Amino acid sequence: MNESALSVPALAVVEVGHQRPGPNPATVYFARLAPGSRRTMRGALATVAAICVPDADPAPDPEAFPWWSFRAEHAKAVRAVLAERFKYTTVNKTLSALRGVLREAWELGLMETEHYHRAAAVRAVKGSSAAAATGRSLARGELRALIEACLTPVSPRKGVAPVVTEKGQRDAALVALGYGCGLRRDELASLAVGDLDLVQRRVVVRGKGNKERVVPIPPGAFHALRDYLEVRTGGLVGRDGEASLLSPLYKETPLFVRARRGGALVADADTLTGQAVYHVLKTRAAEAGVEAFSPHDLRRTYVGDLLDEGADLAVAQQLAGHASPTTTAGYDRRGERAKEQAASRLDVPYDG
Repeated sequence: MNESALSVPALAVVEVGHQRPGPNPATVYFARLAPGSRRTMRGALATVAAICVPDADPAPDPEAFPWWSFRAEHAKAVRAVLAERFKYTTVNKTLSALRGVLREAWELGLMETEHYHRAAAVRAVKGSSAAAATGRSLARGELRALIEACLTPVSPRKGVAPVVTEKGQRDAALVALGYGCGLRRDELASLAVGDLDLVQRRVVVRGKGNKERVVPIPPGAFHALRDYLEVRTGGLVGRDGEASLLSPLYKETPLFVRARRGGALVADADTLTGQAVYHVLKTRAAEAGVEAFSPHDLRRTYVGDLLDEGADLAVAQQLAGHASPTTTAGYDRRGERAKEQAASRLDVPYDG
């Protein structure tokens, strides 16, 4: 298909860069997203804007783009261009961002109802991926190697005996909690000490759309967290994890904070960022000799392991904080293993 066949109808180009009074729909849309999603959807809308105004230099800013001018013909043409350039998963994520910003334009009174509904009705692109069911899951040995790498004694400075650093304890707890509770990287980064209930062994998680869920902390993750909290609170939390944590002094205290070069925590620092969580896992994977993985792979492994252990799909969905059971089902590895087991029973009559 040639480029002219994929061109997008003129989108009131004269309005690009011209701001109407009040907030841009993209600004409102980004404001209601979690930080991690905000980065992703900003990139998606930037792609749409660049498709609509391909000759713009510089490329249009999503927050200065006339989303209210979108019509059904524009949405369909953008979908066709995206389908030519990207995998179906990327296309559908981008279309989701487009629907989101169009809804904000409508709710702000910038689009007529009919125009909004016709443009937002653009269909998703169908597709499937052989790797979608399994993705990158970490084996138990890899998880153990990661935690051992965190807890390997190091010398904080020349001439000092090796010790497990505060940073090492922090990273072990981060890995253990990331896998043991299936948290997104921004959920991990934003945890406060007051979100923990060490008596009931559970954590309150604020996920996408500011939705809260309560997730049980499994034994291994609890022990890693308890040991880290002894360091994080200067010994005020004992081995039994009693609830001095819940005092006003610690309720708003960030759980995971940055550390100095020698491995000591910066006690009064702000919470880690999602990007810092990614960097921690990347560094520890290299030290442990574990194949590179993303923070989301810890979450993928958590959901897959829950289902492998016989958890109901609806329960796994609640624990993971997925809006749709279809999303949870995408982490289910059991179907792939059933195929492998069935295939292994075939008797191929080859005697060579």
